[in-house]
Amino acid sequence: MTSSLGKWMMGVAVVLSATAASAVDPAIKCQSDKLRLAAKYTVCRLNAESDAARSFGEADFSKCAADYLAGWAKAEARATAKGAPCWTNGDAEAVQGDIDAHTSSLASSLGK
Repeated sequence: MTSSLGKWMMGVAVVLSATAASAVDPAIKCQSDKLRLAAKYTVCRLNAESDAARSFGEADFSKCAADYLAGWAKAEARATAKGAPCWTNGDAEAVQGDIDAHTSSLASSLGK
């Protein structure tokens, strides 16, 4: 019984220390936030393409872009304010361009 409890406590300690270490490092959080923002932006653009296809209209990406750029700037500012800048900075437009190209290509491949 003591051995099982000791192993359980050791496992909890390892998980908590790993979680605490990654939660404390603002640069890692920034990287994670940027990846989530890129995913949300991709989904937003594909949803706009879907809506446009249904209505035989043009896709409106303005809200997608505004939310993405605001979130990106916030992620970089938050990390810098905590003393550990993002692993990359000032790359919002480059990443946005990549996502724009890929989602437009996908929409084109699907016949739009």
